[in-house]
Order: sequence, then C-alpha cells, then structure tokens
Amino acid sequence: MKKFTKLIGLFSVMLLAAGCSNGGEVSAEANNASTVLRVQWIGDFQQQDSTDPITGTRRIGLHVIEEEFERLYPEVDVQFITMGWDDYVKKTQTMIISNEADVYQVPGISGLVDQNMLLSLEPYIERDNYDLSVYLDGQVEGWMVAGPDDDELKIYSLPLLGDTRFITYDKLIFDQWGVEYLSENPTIDEIKDKASQMTGINPVTGEYNYGLTYAGVDAADSIMNINESLGGIWGTGVRLSELETEFNSATMIEAANIFLDLAQYAPETALVDQGSELYGTANNNIAINFRDASKTIFSSIELGLGDRYGVSKLFINEDFSMGGMFAGSPLAISTTSENPDLAWEYIKFTSSDFVQQFLWENYNNQTLPVTTAGLTFEGIADNAEVYKMVESMEQLWTPRYIYRASQPRYILTDAVENIILGTMSIEDALNKAQKETEDWVAQQ
Repeated sequence: MKKFTKLIGLFSVMLLAAGCSNGGEVSAEANNASTVLRVQWIGDFQQQDSTDPITGTRRIGLHVIEEEFERLYPEVDVQFITMGWDDYVKKTQTMIISNEADVYQVPGISGLVDQNMLLSLEPYIERDNYDLSVYLDGQVEGWMVAGPDDDELKIYSLPLLGDTRFITYDKLIFDQWGVEYLSENPTIDEIKDKASQMTGINPVTGEYNYGLTYAGVDAADSIMNINESLGGIWGTGVRLSELETEFNSATMIEAANIFLDLAQYAPETALVDQGSELYGTANNNIAINFRDASKTIFSSIELGLGDRYGVSKLFINEDFSMGGMFAGSPLAISTTSENPDLAWEYIKFTSSDFVQQFLWENYNNQTLPVTTAGLTFEGIADNAEVYKMVESMEQLWTPRYIYRASQPRYILTDAVENIILGTMSIEDALNKAQKETEDWVAQQ
C-alpha cells in the first residue's frame, strides 16, 4: 500500500488542475454547500475496509475514493450507492427513472441508450479536449453505442473497470506429465493435443487428472471465440433492433463440434460448476481452464501459488486481429442528473492513477486497470502472467458482442446447454437460436 499512499498527494495536484479545465462551470456547482453527487457502484465493493475471510487479505474501502474527490471539491458531498450484479440492468433502469444517482456503471449500456437514459459524453470530451489515449486500446471504442437518433456509434460512457477472459493452466501438472507449457497464443490443436496428454492417472501423484475444464455458464462465449478463430463473427449491427446474428453459420457449427471434442477431457460436472472447485488451489487436478477469469490468478497469488498458474490469450479472428468477449464496466451520466458537469469531472477523476491503482491494489479480484498507466503498476509490470491478462484487453472484440446486452445472449446460452447435454443436435440447436433471435429482433 506504500506506493498507493505516495500517489495521493501527486494526483491530487494533477486532478485539481484538471478540474479547472471547464471554464469554471464545476466551480459554481462545487461552491454550493448543498451540492450532492450520487454515484452507483456495481460489484463486490465495500464502503468501509474489510478482510477477505479466506485469504485474510485486507482491502481498503471505497471511502478512500469518496474522501479524495471531496478533498478536490470541498463543497461536494459524494454519496456512493453499492449494489450486486443480480438483475443489475433492470435495477439500473429503475434507479435512473427514479433519479437515484448521477453517475452509473452501465455494462448493459445498449438498452439504456436506446431508451434515451444516458447523456452523450462527446460534448464534454470536445469541450475539455479530453485525451482519450489515457485508456488502453479498444477500451473506449468497446463501449461505443448508437442511440435512436444517432447515425453512427458515439461515446456515451468511459471505462472504469476492466475485465477479460483468457486461458489458464497449471504449470505443476504440466511438469508432472512432462508436457511443454501452453504458448502465449495457442491454437485449438495445441490445446486439444496437450489436454489429451494430461487426461488420466498422473505419473507422479497417482491421482486422476483432467486435461481441461470450462465454465458452463461461459460455454456459449467459448464456442463464439472458437468460431472467431475459424474466421467467423458473431454478426453485425449497433442497435438491438438492427442485430443480424450468425449463430447458425458454418463456422459456428464447426466451432460447436470442436468444443464438444475438447469437452471429452473435462469433468462431467464442468457444465454446472466449472469442473472443480479445486482449480486455482494447491490440490488442483485439472491442467487447463479453457476460459478463465482474473479471480483465479489473484486468488492463487494470495494463497502463495503465484508461480504455479500460467496465462495464455484467447483466440482472435485473423482478419480483424481481435476476438473474445469485451467486458468490464464503464461510467455514464444519466439524463436525469441534476449535476451533469460535476458528474463529468468525477468520470475523468476515475481515469487517474489514484483511482485505477486503488482499484488494482484492493479489488483486483474483480477489476483490471483500463488505462495505459496500469501496465506500469507494481504487480503487473513485474509479473509476466498478469501483464498478459491486462494486455489481452487490447485485443478484445470492439465494438463488443452487442447481443450479449440483451435476450439473444440467453437464447444462445440455452442452445449451447442443449448441445452439451445432448438433448439437441448442434444444427438443430443453433438453427433454433438463430430463429428465436431473429424473432426477438423483429419485435424491437
């Protein structure tokens, strides 16, 4: 925490200067003693300091961010509203309608913009000549959407929390089987070959190993990513009413067949619980996690297993040089906000090293830095596996899979579940998903 503490003074000065860039508009607001800025947080965030019950890690609460912003704007009262991920889209819509906050996390941004619930940030960006290069490549573009009256994609939000998926593997199990580690950008054939070599009785421990596992809830995204490696795409469209998905394309059918072929090396329980609660621990018995999240790596580090688990990147569509689901959370200003200029200052504030490093040091189990400076943070720049995780966010599909912000996401997920369970053939399941999606889009 020493490095974070040293940053407080430095970035306070920088942000004070940045806060004066709008011609005094914010100062007028801030000097009003009754000015309240309400900010929504989605995730496992705590206002006060807390201790992880498993690892014993001490995490500083969000009060630090609140206190720093209030120090920069002494007459402002920042009020944080925290909530979990459960039904977050509907809850956010209700909050905006009820005018409960000024600044919102909006990972489900498409539907909110469609309903004219969010302000465009482009006038603010242009007014302040705000430098968007502070963000990692693709992070701003990934959240761009088109509103009902827009002719093209526009910026309605800027990134706050970074998220990505990648392949992880247990180096110890690879060593025990005498198999070479996964390459940084493995092919499907490499993963299949190495998973097949490590499925069976471990020659060192005598225990049964599985070559691979996957998260059942993410199986549809895994098939989509394989599809991209084959030259396929999810579809086209920037508005929900204009989506044209390719759920039953030839490459999607091939991708589903490949996925089933890989699944033979996974535990039967992978569909419901990712195969093993032991993955990421000292007692793990699975060689490769086909689609993993950062929590596994950071939990293993906290358990003293930082050198055991390696990271490889997801597949990309070579024609576009990108692939994989774009994820995370951006910040936006509601159309009902009573303090939009101050809300904009807060959004700029969250791109500072002060906020990004605070989140990295205290909540890296659920967020990665979204700024280029994040690549230099301690624990990233000096850790090759973590660096690959953050770096991989620059190759994610942008604009993101728009369909994941709406019902087609669940339509495809149900189809893939039927494929894995064997209750429907690949062709029938994907054809059904395509038709149901087309019917849904027609109703928008």
